[in-house]
Amino acid sequence: MQEIQFEVGGKYENMKGVFEVIAIHRDSMDIRWENGEEITTPIELQQRIIERMEHEKEMEEAKAKQKAKKAKAASSKAGKQFSGLEESDFGNTVSKTSWRGRGQLGGAVAQRFKTKQFKFNSWAVLRKPEVNWLDVKRQKQKDLPFQAKFFARVDQNRLCYGVHIPTADPDASGKSDWQTLLTWLGRDENDAWLKKQCTSHGIYLVDLGGQGFGGRLENREEQWFHAGPDNSVASLSAFLSEAGKSGSLDLRIEKEMEKTAALEKKQAIAADVAAFFDALMPLYAAMAADAP
Repeated sequence: MQEIQFEVGGKYENMKGVFEVIAIHRDSMDIRWENGEEITTPIELQQRIIERMEHEKEMEEAKAKQKAKKAKAASSKAGKQFSGLEESDFGNTVSKTSWRGRGQLGGAVAQRFKTKQFKFNSWAVLRKPEVNWLDVKRQKQKDLPFQAKFFARVDQNRLCYGVHIPTADPDASGKSDWQTLLTWLGRDENDAWLKKQCTSHGIYLVDLGGQGFGGRLENREEQWFHAGPDNSVASLSAFLSEAGKSGSLDLRIEKEMEKTAALEKKQAIAADVAAFFDALMPLYAAMAADAP
């Protein structure tokens, strides 16, 4: 670092702010800050102050670069350890399992998203055999428990994965993902799009907690049916709106894969899950793109 040479009329910055040198004496100089305050100060003192500030700035920049480098390295490693689901992963507990981790299915799926609109990371759901994926920017919002998320969960016999949309926080006001979903589904073109996805991917809708509605909602020949062929639903949006009045509806728009098939996929299951999530990205974006 070169020694700082002050010149009359030159502008410099110390911890108090930007100042101008208005006169230089033998070992001191007169300086004036932008607020008009003037003092006489030792030249060597101001040199040390500015040199220290520049050194601290360089150190902070170096730390930031190192942090970014480590984050990039960690991101590139995420999911590389994943070799597939194991028999012991299937159950109703998370004891002695690791498949939900960012070095396992969580990270393997996160790095395969094709969208540039969002940056996804994975979070293992506390004490449940489930992992969620959501945009990292949304993670810091207060309504995190009530946000739409991609998910994968297992039980003894199968793997289910799709989009999870809980009902809105009853104590909050303003926009919610749940209300956005109902409005979005209320448009004919969006309802038709979801029906098409259901047909193409074997999707169904279910309330995991069963407090809003029981059984499955399915599309058959461009018509929504609830829990059987004789219970047609005229409007999916209206049906969900009514069911959501329970205040605790746990909506899952999902597909399932039998345990045997999931095990046979090995590490390829990550690509299958990510591709399915990409197919449902318009649904997620409808709720997340304009979120605060």
